[in-house]
Amino acid sequence: MEQKQNRGGGRTGPAAAFLVFLLAASAGLPQEAPAKDRSFTLDNGLRVILLERRTLPLVNVVAAVGAGTKDETEATSGVTHLLEHCILFRGTELRTGHEVAADIRRHGAYFNAHTGQDLAVFEMSAPAEHAAFALRNQKEILFSFRIAEADLASEKDVILEEIRQIEDDPLRIGSSLIYQNLFPGHPYAHPVYGRPETLRQLTAADVEAFHKRLFVPANAALAVVGDFVLDEMEALVRSVFGPLPKADFRPVPLSAPAPLAKTVTIELERDVEEGYLIVGAAGPDYNSPDQYAGDVLTEALGRGLSPKLLQALRGGRRELVSTASMSFIALKRAGAFLAYASLDPKDMEAAKREMTAYLRRVRDESFSKSEVHGEAREYAYEHLEGARNELRIAVQKAWESGLGLARSLASHIMLGESDSPMDYLEGIAKVTPSDLRRIGARYFSRAEYVVVSVKPRSK
Repeated sequence: MEQKQNRGGGRTGPAAAFLVFLLAASAGLPQEAPAKDRSFTLDNGLRVILLERRTLPLVNVVAAVGAGTKDETEATSGVTHLLEHCILFRGTELRTGHEVAADIRRHGAYFNAHTGQDLAVFEMSAPAEHAAFALRNQKEILFSFRIAEADLASEKDVILEEIRQIEDDPLRIGSSLIYQNLFPGHPYAHPVYGRPETLRQLTAADVEAFHKRLFVPANAALAVVGDFVLDEMEALVRSVFGPLPKADFRPVPLSAPAPLAKTVTIELERDVEEGYLIVGAAGPDYNSPDQYAGDVLTEALGRGLSPKLLQALRGGRRELVSTASMSFIALKRAGAFLAYASLDPKDMEAAKREMTAYLRRVRDESFSKSEVHGEAREYAYEHLEGARNELRIAVQKAWESGLGLARSLASHIMLGESDSPMDYLEGIAKVTPSDLRRIGARYFSRAEYVVVSVKPRSK
């Protein structure tokens, strides 16, 4: 593998992390040998989970740090993402950024990072014989940080260009505006990439102070998944991370956002040829039992072979959209459903009305053949079971990715509030059509929306 310097800084989806925290259910998934796991906490507070999987000669090391937009203010908006870039590309107290990159290439490794509302996640995958290097590298870049003003200025330029690209991408700017307006007055509303005027004001001292406060072992989790022996890997992790000092860390309590008081409508013009519509509604948080039904409902409405949202927007007297889909993300203290459509700009107002009206009607929908009577049952699509099957396939794919699984485990340690393993497959199997209607009523029928439309520029 080659080192990949991904400057995208995308968010890690906690719903995806929840999806694959499957140690309790993993026995039901095909694999060459049973996986073995072990969890422990170091004296400095670092929480660790090891998962031994001997299927490929790789080791995947992922560290999740409890730092995100939830820890930012109006004056420091974007500092987490800026810090992520600096950690990846600007070196440490011991090595320059070029030296770090050269070492990673020399060991045939891959590394990347992701920033979101709750977490900053740093990942590395390397050949199993270089496990010690992967652990030492992660420790150094995370906990031996330093940045010079010149390097910070260069990284700011990179991020400012990213923000310009987001502004020109209708779906990315639309999604960002959903979050900024769905959680008003809450830290989750801060844009992950930050605001240009704020980024320009941040100094090296600001970034280092943010790092010193939050990048401590007690505010982090480490997941190691791959080809190793548990006892040997535990000893190696303890020898590498154990000497880190224990910091006096006290997390700042984070409350849930207040419900949106009224629907927010945002209209944009961009250099596009077709129209785009993004509708957002609040959803269940990471630890809510509603998340199972939220995942299934999202699959039934906006994904799979016969998504109901697309049917609703194309099944009337005229086809209002070209495409339609849906996503769901669960944060630690909130969640969000996002519905997307591409369409002819002249149909925008009608599509807005029909999409929001349909979402409010989800509480009355049928999702299973068993709910359809008479001859119509023969032609009805089994939306509930189809959604479950699509999620089972996603679980299988996630299990096969050691890096994705490590990312999910580290994220779950930071976001989860229960020590009990979660059997995701069992959870979605228990979802009923009534559950889907209940979720529709709770999060769509009685909620206010954020509606973002993007049209071609006026001539």
